[in-house]
Amino acid sequence: MMRRAVWIAFAAVCVLSATSWIVPRSEGLPALELQGIRYGVIGVFAFLEARGRVRLGSVGLRVAAAGVGFFGVPMAVGEWARFGVPEISRSALFAMVPVVVVMVVAAGDEERGVRRFLVPALVGLGGLLLLLPLQFSGSVRGRLMQAAVCLAVVVVGLSSVWLYRLLRGWTLAEALAVVCLSNAVFLLVCSAVRSELVWQWSELASVVSLSSLVDLAEVVLLVWLLREMMPVRFASRYLVIPLLTLFEGYGLMRPELKVRVISGMVLLAAGAGMLLFLKASEEETVLSLR
Repeated sequence: MMRRAVWIAFAAVCVLSATSWIVPRSEGLPALELQGIRYGVIGVFAFLEARGRVRLGSVGLRVAAAGVGFFGVPMAVGEWARFGVPEISRSALFAMVPVVVVMVVAAGDEERGVRRFLVPALVGLGGLLLLLPLQFSGSVRGRLMQAAVCLAVVVVGLSSVWLYRLLRGWTLAEALAVVCLSNAVFLLVCSAVRSELVWQWSELASVVSLSSLVDLAEVVLLVWLLREMMPVRFASRYLVIPLLTLFEGYGLMRPELKVRVISGMVLLAAGAGMLLFLKASEEETVLSLR
């Protein structure tokens, strides 16, 4: 079973993400630039904490690439596709991440015991699709955006498994320095390509906000969990977070509960619960990307 600290960190990440819609968001800077600066702040402090002892060889480059795949790519794709793929549809598509993770881990698991998690992942996905019906544009551009989001889902799943393997033996400061600095560069470059970089101090001051503090704490916890938590269990957050958000929304607004909604929430909770608590064999912790 997972250590208590891991459970607490995982619960904190899920609660922070699920309640982010309540926290007032910073306005002024473009989204990618704002996130890039936030990652840069974490990366610089982590680099100083590690006293410059950061691995820059082939392993460091792989960690940087996987970190960008996990954090930066979905942000950049989401920002590009936000007018062609509604946010609700993007959330529903990212519920496929647990399925991707299970398939990636199973491909390198000689005992194939991890495949037992595929059914819970599909159950949770089915529940979320009942709650968040997919809505897509019929245009060619819209379909390209849909394909890009689906590709980002695959990249996130692959990157989470990759990071779990690569970060073994790394200190948290080392991991944060490499992952966050690489994402800062990637996101700022993406913002520059979109001609959205803003360098006015009045706008940059928006980085200092409650939403930034929440995001910074979430990133630190995510990087630590990527190293400490089995990828299949960690991927369950893509089901747990929407479930918590739905509970909050229904608790505050109290709309009428329909059979479809109740069925979806039951399936979502069942899938997430099984991904978190279904017992795994010892072999499942040995991951390979062969």
